[in-house]
Amino acid sequence: METQSHNVPSRVAVRWPFRILAAIIVLAGLVAVVGATLAWWSHGAGLPKWRMLFALPGVAWLIRMAWTSAIRGRPPVSEYWPFASQNIFTVYVIVFLVASYA
Repeated sequence: METQSHNVPSRVAVRWPFRILAAIIVLAGLVAVVGATLAWWSHGAGLPKWRMLFALPGVAWLIRMAWTSAIRGRPPVSEYWPFASQNIFTVYVIVFLVASYA
């Protein structure tokens, strides 16, 4: 019986300088989320509150991508978490950019 190998692209390992950069991005992202939450709680402004809430999925995506790269040394299996697919991620980014500059 003949076995077939599927053409599954392997994930590329992340080098150490980029792992350190990813760790810095994780720390900066966590500081930004905590600082924005404290500012939101203390000031309670209307429009910045909704912008911050709308930005949370993007920040979560960035922190998870950097965390996995820094700790495991390779990109995550599901690159678009917390989004369902690449198309939903693309729509989110476009709407976020339009909403930011409108």
